[in-house]
Amino acid sequence: MKSWFNYLLMACLALTMLAACEKDEDRLILAESTTLALTSSATSVSLNSGTATNEALRLSWTPADYGFSAAVTYTVQLDKQGGTFEAPVNISAGSSTSLSVTGATLNQSLLRLGLAPNNAGQFAVRVMAAIARPSSDPSNMVYSNAATVSATPYLVIVDYPSLYVPGDYQGWTPATAPRIASVKDNKVYEGYIYFSKASPFKITSAPNWDNTNYGTGGTGKLSTTGGDLTIAEAGYYLVKADLTALTWSATKTTWSVIGAATPGGWDTDSPLTFNPATNTWTATLDLKAGELKFRANNAWDINYGDGDSKNGAAADGLLDFNADNIAVSTAGRYLVTLNLSNAGNYIYTLTRQ
Repeated sequence: MKSWFNYLLMACLALTMLAACEKDEDRLILAESTTLALTSSATSVSLNSGTATNEALRLSWTPADYGFSAAVTYTVQLDKQGGTFEAPVNISAGSSTSLSVTGATLNQSLLRLGLAPNNAGQFAVRVMAAIARPSSDPSNMVYSNAATVSATPYLVIVDYPSLYVPGDYQGWTPATAPRIASVKDNKVYEGYIYFSKASPFKITSAPNWDNTNYGTGGTGKLSTTGGDLTIAEAGYYLVKADLTALTWSATKTTWSVIGAATPGGWDTDSPLTFNPATNTWTATLDLKAGELKFRANNAWDINYGDGDSKNGAAADGLLDFNADNIAVSTAGRYLVTLNLSNAGNYIYTLTRQ
């Protein structure tokens, strides 16, 4: 009986050693996988909304060779030039050894990386190959060389559901009136409007007078049968309207930047000046490497940043309420521009002078 037990024990040990050897052999094969060779169709691409559906970039690469038959999947990875691909934008290529990237896909990817719209920049692109055993095992992954490509992303303006704000300040013409937008399509609207003078106005549901129009229903209230709403003095206003609650408000604003990157740090605002001709707020400032935010009335009640890292949203050149600080990577003199004129699409630029 004892001899049988010893025989069984030795057999189990032999099987265990054989399995371990097979695993070691697999690791050796994976480690010896050939390097992917990536080829890019261009080193510079032109992006614009008119050719968004066209091919902007074609990438091709040599197949990964793991030393045995394996189902390989490929992922194209993009990062800012000089980045380490720690948090890349990924585009799946499946089992193909090439990928055609449309202008729209590339543009959105670059905005997600934080490249500023309407500013020339560079990005790095590479390919990752992996097999499912499991895919999280680094030994399963093979990376290509990284190619550098230049591009200028463009800003994508979203046409949200809108209301129109005609009044005496602009000739009572709904078709050319500023708009306020419902970004969440929930009948809650907001937008920024420059009133050149104290003015009566109304809110219309269309760019004409032929549909539902809103006037005053008392202080802070809307009514479809009421008289004119009013702005008491000229200025740049945040106008809000809630069509479910039938309420409205108008908050007069002036704008500034604040933050470690600005001349006054986080303690003192650097004011911006409004230009009615361009409907923008601007200032030329000596900025330091650091961060900044835009805020109204030297207070935090109305402030904008770019990106929402807590929810995985990268900086994209569009301002979001109470969002992440805006990074300034290089010190220098900058033209700072804030444009809140397109409801729901608030944008900014930091242009090195």
